[in-house]
Amino acid sequence: MATPSDVRVTRLAPTLVGAARRLRLVPGQQGYVGDVACNVELALSAPRCDAMAVLYGDDLIGFYRLDYAQTVAARRWLGRATVSLRSLVLDRGVQGRGFGSLAVAACCADLERRRPARRLLALNVHAGNHAALAAYRSAGFVDTGELHAGGSAGPQYLLVRRLGMGE
Repeated sequence: MATPSDVRVTRLAPTLVGAARRLRLVPGQQGYVGDVACNVELALSAPRCDAMAVLYGDDLIGFYRLDYAQTVAARRWLGRATVSLRSLVLDRGVQGRGFGSLAVAACCADLERRRPARRLLALNVHAGNHAALAAYRSAGFVDTGELHAGGSAGPQYLLVRRLGMGE
């Protein structure tokens, strides 16, 4: 079983871009997260984003995007200290084994270290993605009660997690 010290996150290095593009999804997940290779390219090209790698030891097992634009997840102002977590993907080979919660915990610790002025992490989760909802809740996210029409996959819940909770 993986432990928190086994999973870490870092900015996506050029040497890991190909592996990130090749992350494999469980059938049906593409409707929730979109095309992985496209998400990697968007994260690398967006000026106010960080393309991030999830590593287990030296192996890339996931990818996500941090978006610093102020109204991305909530579609309204949540405050200057907000960052949005987008396009979190874990390779299908590691899903269902607790890596999601470990990746989110590593993401939050990384944000607290690198961007201490950021106080709120926000994200949208498809209403039908019960596994993701459970994983985010176990990682300290709270459902705001807001339901957005969402993208092509349908309605999405807005979840938030306070950063710097240990202070």
